[in-house]
Amino acid sequence: MDYITDTHSLVWYFTDDNRLSSNALQAFQASESEGIVIVPAVVLAEVMFIAKKGKITLSFEDTLKRIEESKNFETAPLNAEILKTANAIEADLEMHDRLIAATALHYNAALITKDRAIALSGIVATVW
Repeated sequence: MDYITDTHSLVWYFTDDNRLSSNALQAFQASESEGIVIVPAVVLAEVMFIAKKGKITLSFEDTLKRIEESKNFETAPLNAEILKTANAIEADLEMHDRLIAATALHYNAALITKDRAIALSGIVATVW
């Protein structure tokens, strides 16, 4: 199974943070043997922003390195197709969450997220 990750989930997975739920951890670990974890471009942009602000210990460069060196991670561009999908989402989500959910819809993948608004919207399958 393929997964999309949101920002919190990715950062917490890469930093072994105990705020990552056991179900989310299992999804990341499952991708090591089957499937992939897709990291939306907007998630990378958020990591870059919060790392520069000193809000996380993980650097943008380390994040990219881990993704590039892993066989089960890949990045997804923010392109016109994903923007069209985001535009069609009727749920009241903030911009970054809308783009992440649209990426999950585009790739037909479950979204690893603790975001209740996304989970309650029912627009994508979520894992937490």
